[in-house]
Amino acid sequence: MTTSIATYRTILVDSSAWIALAVSRDGHHTAAVATYDRLRLHVRFATTWGVISETYSWLLYRPGRRHATAFLNEVQDLLDRGTLHMIYPTPATDSSTHRELARFADQQLSFVDAFNLAAARSTPDIDAIFAFDRHMHLAGLPVLPS
Repeated sequence: MTTSIATYRTILVDSSAWIALAVSRDGHHTAAVATYDRLRLHVRFATTWGVISETYSWLLYRPGRRHATAFLNEVQDLLDRGTLHMIYPTPATDSSTHRELARFADQQLSFVDAFNLAAARSTPDIDAIFAFDRHMHLAGLPVLPS
C-alpha cells in the first residue's frame, strides 16, 4: 500500500538523498530526482546541520568543488524560499544523539545518522525520511522512496 504524498507534512532529507540528487552517476540518482520532483510541491523539507556538513564534504572530496558549491547554493535557495528547515544541534539533541548510538550499538551508525534519528523522533511534524541509507529505517518512519 502506498501512502499519499498529502499525508506527509515535513520530510527529513538525509545525506544519501542529497548526494543522489547532486551526482548524476550515482546509482540512486534517477529515483532521487523522481522522488524529489514528486514531493517538492507538496511537502516541506527539513535537514540537519550535520547532513549539510557531511554532504558538502563528500561532494567536495569526490566530484569536486563545483558540485559542493552548487549543493550549498541550492540549500541556501531552499532555505531562503522557506521550503527547507534546518535543524541545528542543541544540548538536548546532543544527549538524544548519544542515546540513539547506545540504543543501536549493534549497528554501524555514524554520529550524523544518530543525530538524524534523534531529530526525526523529536520534531513532531517530521513524518517521513528521504534517504537511501538503511539506517534511516531505525527511526520508525516511512523512508522514501519506498
